[in-house]
Amino acid sequence: MSIDNNDSPCSPEHKNNLPIVGCLILFSVILGTTELGYIPVPTAAKHATTMHLPTIVASILEGWPIGMVVGTVFGITSMYISGSAMAQDPIVALVPRILVGVTPYLIYVCMSGRNEYVRLGVAAVIGTLTNTFFFLGFAVLRGLMEPELALSVAWKHGAPEAVVAVIIVIPAVIVLRKAQVLIDNLGR
Repeated sequence: MSIDNNDSPCSPEHKNNLPIVGCLILFSVILGTTELGYIPVPTAAKHATTMHLPTIVASILEGWPIGMVVGTVFGITSMYISGSAMAQDPIVALVPRILVGVTPYLIYVCMSGRNEYVRLGVAAVIGTLTNTFFFLGFAVLRGLMEPELALSVAWKHGAPEAVVAVIIVIPAVIVLRKAQVLIDNLGR
């Protein structure tokens, strides 16, 4: 199956919807500069994140290139807002967040022909797990976290963040698709 089909946000026929892209980037900045994006929790990770949500939505709606841009905003805000050595390491902070902009799109497109809600839900879970796995994995590889602690954090944060992602991403994508149609109709 070709990833760049005519229904794909990455096909030459697709025009990125600048107002939607701008809103997702702005939403990432707002989440990243408030406690809404990095929710303090009493665990070793110190924060649960909702920052991956706009990146996942951007990836599904506008394709992996735009998802990577929004993911970069996610990574940059985590580097400058968090006080932890892990989040200030560019490999740990940026690479996983950029990948969050790619994996939901790939999963969503590869599941073409399946139930739309299932496609969106699985893409949301994969995007969340991409962030969890690569952030913690790079932290372990770079000696910033012990493997046992990383597994504990992955379990305590990854599963709930994946559930939240499914609950938020599905309606967000549906609503933003309707907004795209309205914006497109205004331009005619």
